[in-house]
Amino acid sequence: MSLGKSHKMFLKKGLAVIAMALVFEAAFSPSLTSGRFFSEWEPVAGEPSRASSHYVLDVLRENRTGLGSLEELKLAEVILMESLAHKIDPLFVLALIETESTFNNWSRSFRGAVGLMQIQPATGEELAGKLNVDWKGEQTLFDPYTNVKMGVHYFSTLKRRYKDLNITLAAYNTGPGRIDTWIKEGAAPEDGYALKVLENYRKFKERAEFY
Repeated sequence: MSLGKSHKMFLKKGLAVIAMALVFEAAFSPSLTSGRFFSEWEPVAGEPSRASSHYVLDVLRENRTGLGSLEELKLAEVILMESLAHKIDPLFVLALIETESTFNNWSRSFRGAVGLMQIQPATGEELAGKLNVDWKGEQTLFDPYTNVKMGVHYFSTLKRRYKDLNITLAAYNTGPGRIDTWIKEGAAPEDGYALKVLENYRKFKERAEFY
């Protein structure tokens, strides 16, 4: 029995996600990196988790993303790809997305932040210029792949700037301008947001052990 065009496309995309997961595991496997991943970036202490394509995709499909099945499949691929590019655990990216938007692609905050990783349009426009993305206003941020690409890049930039997890998360949540003011005044940023992200990360890591 021959496969239809849509089934062939689905299979092709599925194989691409699996291949990306294998690349990620090879790049960040403890036996190959000897802990280098967590010496460069340490969301929490321990070994880097091996996020399979099946797990990332399952997480997406268990939530109301507002996306179709093929879109979710491609989104899983993008999450793995961007995580690999920026040396960030994809489960940490999932934790950020859950904290920011509960995986709702069409989410908009009362402050105007948009999409999966809740990016402000002004920040999105700035990132679009840096990432060579065709900026079409805030509708660009409702593209899930672009939103994740921008969000992971932005978080990675903040991480290099502040070199501290709690401060990086606070800057992602409230903006670097406010954080710089707090640092200048010797004040400590609120850690409620960081604690929530890390709790979600812990949850995803524990569940990943069964995959």
